[in-house]
Amino acid sequence: MQRQARLFRLVRHADPSGVHGTGTLAEGVEWSDGTVALRWRGPWSSTSTWDCIGSVLAVHGTGGRTQVHWLPGATAVSRTATRRPAGRVPPVWLPAPGVDGLCSRCGRPWPCLSCGP
Repeated sequence: MQRQARLFRLVRHADPSGVHGTGTLAEGVEWSDGTVALRWRGPWSSTSTWDCIGSVLAVHGTGGRTQVHWLPGATAVSRTATRRPAGRVPPVWLPAPGVDGLCSRCGRPWPCLSCGP
């Protein structure tokens, strides 16, 4: 059985230097082959790729102060999934993120999929 892709957030819990800040730093996906794509948040957003999640944590883990939070039940589209016809996907309403990267409605990491209309 082939693994499915998994979505996650890279979250920093402590920043002793006071330079980088805390909270959700990046959003990512671990693909079925173990490769990771990471989209960094912030004013100069960028995307990076890694051979595995271990490499991401080796460079950005800051001694355990930054961790991977896997999104429960959230998976990327599998290779065998069929695409929906254009125009058939209902829109999804999301509350706006705050400047701290948290949901402006409930305070959880954004995008918060549990604060629907």
